[in-house]
Amino acid sequence: MDMACGGRIYFGTVLLERNRWGQGARRPSLAVSGWVQRIADEGFDGLELWENHVLLAGEDELGRLCESPAPVRVLNCYDHCEDATAGARSRAVELARFFSAEGMKFNFGREPARHEEYVRNVKAWRAQLPPAFRFLCECHGGTTVEDPQRAAETFARMGRDTCEVIVHGFGGTDEDLRRRFKLHEGRITHVHARLPDGGAAAEPEVRMRVELLAALGFRGSYTVEFTEGVGDDGESPEALFRNAVRDLKLLRRCLGG
Repeated sequence: MDMACGGRIYFGTVLLERNRWGQGARRPSLAVSGWVQRIADEGFDGLELWENHVLLAGEDELGRLCESPAPVRVLNCYDHCEDATAGARSRAVELARFFSAEGMKFNFGREPARHEEYVRNVKAWRAQLPPAFRFLCECHGGTTVEDPQRAAETFARMGRDTCEVIVHGFGGTDEDLRRRFKLHEGRITHVHARLPDGGAAAEPEVRMRVELLAALGFRGSYTVEFTEGVGDDGESPEALFRNAVRDLKLLRRCLGG
């Protein structure tokens, strides 16, 4: 797996979006283009762009993001790899090409009886993308690859270069993280980070986890996906942004950069 992006830290635009978990279309409540200069100025290495922040935001927003000082590095896609949603997957490929993104986050679907359908569609989706493209499976809870053992078996059957794996590097136990790294044998190349609350007070905990990731062989990239305050009543994008910048600086310190 390509570790050329190792040490980069991206800003997940879903972090700012209060409609991130809404039902139905999950229409964006803000224009990401209004934030990208600040994101770049604070030192993020680019965006992990929630697909709806461009798909449901109009052509003008697409153009503004194309010229963003914070480039789109990873497209955050929510398709569940069903036969009926092939068109959505093709649009995601087009977007990734449009932005010259290095990768795409995706997930399998949620119905165990349809697992082979998802496998077939993941392979077909991957085949539409360049060989060096980072096809990043989140293995999210509730999907058919939530269990690390089943995920590893699925990926091995699909072929070594089909996809890479995301872990939530600052949640769960150390033992769970060790198990995932052992099972995935070098596939883990990206971390979704939601650092512990508390800012500088959490630094010892964050540093220990960063050291564990390094000891397990992780040399990949990170996205500040969520931060303190996400999901709270009356959450403020401005407050969330400040917390995300705080987390960026903490994570950089712990990474030695």
